[in-house]
Amino acid sequence: MNKTKLVFLYLITSLIWIYASNYVLTHYIPSRFDNYFERGKEIFYILVTGGIFYFFILKKEELDTTKEQEKRLYTLINSMVDFVNFKDGEGRWIQANDFGLKLFQLENVDYFGKKDSELAEYTEFYADALRYCEVSDEETWVKGDITRCEEIVPRPDGTSKIFDTIKVPLFHEDGTREGLVIIGRDITTLRQTEERLNRTEKLSVVGELSASVAHEIRNPLTSLKGFVQLLQMEDDKHQDYYQIMLDELNRINHIVGELLLLAKPQHLKYSKLAIQRILNDVISLLAVEASLYNVQIESNFPKEDIILECEPNQLKQLFINLIKNSIEASNHDSKISISLEQIELDKIAITVKDNGCGISKERLEKIGEPFYSSKEKGTGLGLTVSYKIVQSHNGHINFDSELGCGTTVNITLPVVQDPSLSKSHSAVIA
Repeated sequence: MNKTKLVFLYLITSLIWIYASNYVLTHYIPSRFDNYFERGKEIFYILVTGGIFYFFILKKEELDTTKEQEKRLYTLINSMVDFVNFKDGEGRWIQANDFGLKLFQLENVDYFGKKDSELAEYTEFYADALRYCEVSDEETWVKGDITRCEEIVPRPDGTSKIFDTIKVPLFHEDGTREGLVIIGRDITTLRQTEERLNRTEKLSVVGELSASVAHEIRNPLTSLKGFVQLLQMEDDKHQDYYQIMLDELNRINHIVGELLLLAKPQHLKYSKLAIQRILNDVISLLAVEASLYNVQIESNFPKEDIILECEPNQLKQLFINLIKNSIEASNHDSKISISLEQIELDKIAITVKDNGCGISKERLEKIGEPFYSSKEKGTGLGLTVSYKIVQSHNGHINFDSELGCGTTVNITLPVVQDPSLSKSHSAVIA
């Protein structure tokens, strides 16, 4: 009830009391008691109105205290980097913090009293996600207990965030629904860190395996290759077989070389060199192989040299691995685009894009893992080596691919290497 109605009610009640008490005094009270009755009704009126005022003062103090507590609570939940949302027993929004409103693009929406399906009308991008929230809430109500799950929330920029979502249902004493408390913690960085640690552990295991195996393989390999070459010189009849044997021995030698690269400790000697020169050398090296596949390599580099602090041989190996993969995955009469740009003052971006067969989502999730390859004779070590090279240069590598639509590899590298940075790489698969 608002203040105007309260004042109006007080005036009406006071007038009724005055006229009613005067009427009783005139018609029913003996004249000898008039003075006592008048004093009595005045004292009674003072006590009643005083009690009413005292009651409202107490209520106002309680209301002020409640508002202050609500203000503190709202300040608290708004300072949280988690999504916090309170709903009533019907699933209508009561309160949400700024982080949650910004997350679902509802900053300027009057959300109070609205359900998720109603709020979905205000944000086209998150409409489906909000409608799914109603389904998820209902599952929590039916279960009748705290639920916890990981939810992936897409972002308009094409990325996504992972939330550890906790839902707490509240019930009245009679078992009816009272409310729902939802807290979603952003664990995207945590999951990415875990992924990087897992990949680093795998690289470490492969490195240890490589160190113990590679040298043992190369010794007999050299002997076998020498004997095959000797037989090839003395026997003209079986030249085709000898050539096949030499090719296979060379392939084994190449695999051992990749294993040794993984096993080598990362004591790099950085030098300053134009990144365009490294890329042009690799393109020239692979031009013949590209022509055999009838694939055209196009480059788009800035005219002014971008001087990069790097280990040139490793970067050459990185670009050879990536471009060769693109050549082998491309269709005939297709092209591979290689672009370079300086995205920040201290950072460059290299993109290798093909329109070949692409990579399925399932294989994309495992790309870069040692000994995982989609090629018939592949070992998977090429991309494992590539990841390690990017790691040693404190860069980032990202694969974006769709089956039948080609693959795009995005690499970002710092222009100057910071020796204080730990040699940890970040690999994101989209």
